[in-house]
Amino acid sequence: MSSLSSRIVQVLLGVVGVVLTVLLVTPELVVEYFWMGELGYASVFWTIRGTQVLLFALVFAVAGLYFGSNFYFLVRNVPPLWASRWAQEGEPPQVGGKPLTRDRLKRLGYVIAGILSLLFAVGFSGRWNELLRFWYAGSYGQSDPIYGVDLAYHMLELPFLQALQSGVVGLAFLGLLVLVTGYVIAGQIGVQDGGFEADAGALRHLGVNIILLLLGWAWGFYLDLYEILQEGGGAVYGAGYTDINVMIPALWVMVAATIGLAGLIGLNLYQRRLRTLGVGAVGYVVLLVGALVLAPTLVTQLTVLPSELQRERPYLQHNIDMTREAYGLEDFKERSYPAQPGLPANAVEDNEATIDNVRLWDPRLLIDTYRQLQEIRLYYEFYTVDVDRYMLDGDYRQVMVSPRELTQQLPEDTWDNRHVRFTHGYGSVANLVAREGTEGSPEFLVKDIPPQAEHEALEVDNPSLYYGARTPHYRIVPAGVPGDSLELDYPQSGENKYTRYGGDGGVAVGSFWKQLLFSYYMGDFNILLTDYVQDDSQIQFWNRVGERVRRIAPFLEFDKDPYLVMGDDRQYWIQDAYTTADSFPYSEPIRDQQGYEGTRYIRNSVKIVVDAYSGEVSLYVSDPEDPIIQTYQRIFPDLFQPLDAMPEKLRDHVRYPQDLFEMQVER
Repeated sequence: MSSLSSRIVQVLLGVVGVVLTVLLVTPELVVEYFWMGELGYASVFWTIRGTQVLLFALVFAVAGLYFGSNFYFLVRNVPPLWASRWAQEGEPPQVGGKPLTRDRLKRLGYVIAGILSLLFAVGFSGRWNELLRFWYAGSYGQSDPIYGVDLAYHMLELPFLQALQSGVVGLAFLGLLVLVTGYVIAGQIGVQDGGFEADAGALRHLGVNIILLLLGWAWGFYLDLYEILQEGGGAVYGAGYTDINVMIPALWVMVAATIGLAGLIGLNLYQRRLRTLGVGAVGYVVLLVGALVLAPTLVTQLTVLPSELQRERPYLQHNIDMTREAYGLEDFKERSYPAQPGLPANAVEDNEATIDNVRLWDPRLLIDTYRQLQEIRLYYEFYTVDVDRYMLDGDYRQVMVSPRELTQQLPEDTWDNRHVRFTHGYGSVANLVAREGTEGSPEFLVKDIPPQAEHEALEVDNPSLYYGARTPHYRIVPAGVPGDSLELDYPQSGENKYTRYGGDGGVAVGSFWKQLLFSYYMGDFNILLTDYVQDDSQIQFWNRVGERVRRIAPFLEFDKDPYLVMGDDRQYWIQDAYTTADSFPYSEPIRDQQGYEGTRYIRNSVKIVVDAYSGEVSLYVSDPEDPIIQTYQRIFPDLFQPLDAMPEKLRDHVRYPQDLFEMQVER
C-alpha cells in the first residue's frame, strides 16, 4: 500500500470513529437537554455536563502531556532499532511490512499516549460531583475532635483530594510501567552476562517518574492522617488509642521519609551514589513495615488490650457524639415510659384521637384487597400503599392511599395502545387506617372510577396520573389531529371516555428533526413514521417519579417510596431526598446489603413535589442549616426553593421519612 493510500485509510478510519462517537454520545445529551429545558432546569444540565467536559479536557490534557513527553524521551533515549540489540540478532521488527524506525516508534507512542489519556479522562470525568462539592464547600461550624479541622473539610473537600491523589499515583505508576516495558524491549535495561545493565539516560528518565510516584505516595500518607479518623478497624469507628499515639506519628514519619527518598533519587540523577540510594531504599522499606505494621501491633497487644476500655473510653465518646451529629440525633431526647398494670376506664375516651389512628390494616395485605375490589379493568394496577394524614371533619386522620396506575403489560400490547391510547392511570383509593367496612373490607374514603370521595379534602378536579411510581413506556400526547380524543381517560357504564392531553408535560416532538432524534434514541422509528405525531404533540418519557428526580438531581439520595397526595386541582407525588457524605470523623457508617460501608452522614434536606399530570418537578429545602445543601444551593442557584414556597395544602402532608427513621433507630 502506497504512502498516500495509507494516509487516506487513516483519515477514513478517523472520520468513521468521530461519526460513531457522535452517534453514540450526542443523542443522549441532546435528549437530556431538551428534557431538562422543558422542566426549566437547563442550567442544571449545563453545570453538570459542563463540569464533566471541563474535567475531561483538563485530565486529558495533563495525562496527554505526561504520557506524550514520556514517550518522546523514551524514543529519544532508544537508539535506532537497526543499531540496537534487536538488529544484532537479525532483521529489525516489522510493522505493516515496514521497519519500526524511530519516527514510526514515536508516532506509535503518541497513539498509545492518546489512548491512555482518553481512558484516564473518561474515568475522571465521573468525579464532577466531588469537584463541585470541593469548589463550593462552605463551613460546617463544628470541628473534628482530633485536629480541630472544620467538618466540612472531611465531608466536602477530602473526597476530591483523595480522588486526585489516586489519579496522580495511578498516572505515575502506569507511566512507569510503560517506560520499563519500553526500555526492556528496546534493550536499554536488562540482564547481560549475568549482571544488570542499564543505559544512563533510561535510568534518569525512570528516576524522574519514580520521584513523581513517591511524591504522590507521600501525599497519600498525608491524606491518610484525616482518613484514619473514620476507619473502623479497632474498638471504635474512627481513630482509637493506637491510631492517635502510634499511627498518626507514623504517618507523619512516612510523609517525611517518602519525600526524603524522592530527594535521594533526585540527587542520584546527577551524582551516582548507588550505595547510598540502596541503603536509603532498604531503610525506607524497613521503616514502612516497622512504623505502619509492627509498632501498631505491639502497642495494641501490649498496651491497649490489657485495659482496652480505659484506653479507648475517650474515643468511644467521640464515636457516640459524632455519630449522633452525623445522623441528626443530637437534638433527640430519651424518655422512659414505665409500663402500668391495667387500663383506666377513661383511657380510651381521653385518647380517642390516638385510638382512631391506630393502624388496623397491614399495607402488605391491603394491596391485594385493593386489587380485587378497585382495579376495575385489567389495564389498571395498584403497586403500593402509602400512609398519609388528612384533616377530616376537623380531626387529623391517618389514611391509606394507593394510586391506580397503568399496568406494565396491557391486555392488547400494540404500539398504538402502549404509546398513544393508554397514556395514564386514573385516580386512587383511600381508606381510614383504623376502620373496617362491610364484610371485612376497608371503609373506603375514595373509590371507584371516576373517583368518589367521602370528604372534600380528598376531592381532586383532575385525577389523571401521567406520572407515577411505575408508569411504563414513553407516550405521544396529544396524538392525532387537533380535536381528536384518542387517549382512554376512564371506563364508565360499559363505555370508554376519551380525552386529549392539555398540559405541558413533555418535550415537543412535532418537527421532523425531533421525530428523527427520538426515533433513534428510543430505538423506535414508528415515532418518525406514524401519523399520530402532529405539530402540537409532545413525547413524555422518564415518567417514573424515582427516575425523574434522579435525573434532575443525581447528587441526592432518595427515599425508596414516594407517596401520593391529593391537592385541590390534581394529585401530586412527594419524594423525600437526602444529602449524604461518605466521610465524617468517628461516625458509624451505614452498610449496604453486601456489607460494604458507605454513608456516614445524612440529612433529609430536600422535599420534592412531582405533579402527577404535568410532570413538573419542584425541589424545596427542608433543612437550610445542612452544610451540604448550602453547597448545592451555591452550585445550582436555580434548582431549589425554600420550603415556605411549597403550596400550603401540600406542605401539610410533609412527613418524617421512614427510611431515615429506621437508619437513626439503628444508630
